[in-house]
Amino acid sequence: MKAFIKRHPDLLLKSWASMEAKVNYVSKTLGRPISNEKAFPLLLHFNYNQVLRPRCELIKDRVKHFELTDVLKLTDDQFCLAYDISPEELERKKAERPAREEKDKLWSYVPAL
Repeated sequence: MKAFIKRHPDLLLKSWASMEAKVNYVSKTLGRPISNEKAFPLLLHFNYNQVLRPRCELIKDRVKHFELTDVLKLTDDQFCLAYDISPEELERKKAERPAREEKDKLWSYVPAL
């Protein structure tokens, strides 16, 4: 755990619910063990509702095996071109679950009174 935090201290600024949703999606929905996933923990940096879920949903039935690192690092246009998906289809998939602001921001502290 110490090495993990040293290598990725910015992940401590992510909301727990956001991290949990991403890990559960990859492990349960996609059926990929996190311990074997090359994209972990970097996949925790991507927005769940705008990048991770829509892209994986679109290609999981089209491509038998895909690397998350290859899917997530692309821009929307590059992704659509690489996997022969129309940009409109990607936007529809994103709209299925409206984007909620993921609370992955620095907390603002109020000085004590």
